[in-house]
Amino acid sequence: MMLKELFKSKGVKQKWLANKIGVSEVTVSNWVMKKTEPSLKNYQKISEVLGVPLKELME
Repeated sequence: MMLKELFKSKGVKQKWLANKIGVSEVTVSNWVMKKTEPSLKNYQKISEVLGVPLKELME
């Protein structure tokens, strides 16, 4: 799933997610722009915070 679409569907901002999972806003921005990928640990945090199955996030 594309993070940008996920943020839009959940009504959240990159800054909010960054604060919730303990990374910088730039890090989240890089994930959204596909410059980098979240680590498995960060995928797990995103999954928990946004209530999205881990498998779906990693597709």
